Amino acid sequence: MIALLALLVLGQNGDEGPTPAGTLVADTVEREWVDQVLEDGRHQRFGTADKGPVHVWRPKSYQRESAAIVVYVHGFYVDVDQAMLEYDLPAQFRDSGRNALFIVPETRSAARDPLWWTDLEALLKTVEKRLRIKRPPGPIIVVSHSGGYRTVMDWLKHPDLTQVLLVDGMYGGDKEFKRWIDGRAEKPRQFVMVGYDTETHAEWFLKQQAEVVRLDDLPYLYDELTTAQRNAPVLYLESVRYDHMAMVTTGRLVPWLLHALR
Repeated sequence: MIALLALLVLGQNGDEGPTPAGTLVADTVEREWVDQVLEDGRHQRFGTADKGPVHVWRPKSYQRESAAIVVYVHGFYVDVDQAMLEYDLPAQFRDSGRNALFIVPETRSAARDPLWWTDLEALLKTVEKRLRIKRPPGPIIVVSHSGGYRTVMDWLKHPDLTQVLLVDGMYGGDKEFKRWIDGRAEKPRQFVMVGYDTETHAEWFLKQQAEVVRLDDLPYLYDELTTAQRNAPVLYLESVRYDHMAMVTTGRLVPWLLHALR
């Protein structure tokens, strides 16, 4: 855990070569376009001039009028194309059973990468423009793994962001996340943390929160939560079965989070 935290904070100072995300952003051009109609949904990928590719997935049963928006932010060491393929994110989105517009933008793969999408609204408008669609009216949910937390910090100011799910990603931003949680008096908000490598930092953060519901381990796929757990303003789940990477590679945790906290 200490070694991983050091890499996140220091940005792998010993290796100043190109990062996976930086390389992909540099190689991406705006005219790139992929549109795949699959058995279980529709996958589209488009390029941008300076922020890399963006992936969008919609389930086969997608109904815009009742859909949510789910933005997935990948962690370090991979670019967005690798995350989509190696983690099989479309299958994880499908298995969640959520009626949602799933958006996966490029983000940092190392601490020295810039923050390409600092404005969540700009990302949503870009998706609308490039896909020629209207965004669904449902809640905006952000799922972030590991070092992706830094991108999420800049998105907290979006007025329609209602749910933040940090998958072993509580490496910092304590003041910003606490301020966002405290704003629930004005609008309903939920902050969910899953801890493994970040357990120590998460526990320290939780001591500052007035209302916290805890689970000692992760439930199994499609297990339901109690009303109190599901509606908790701050929910903390300690992982015993999945380590830092298994949380996003096994295809079990992310679908469960999106299903159980729907």
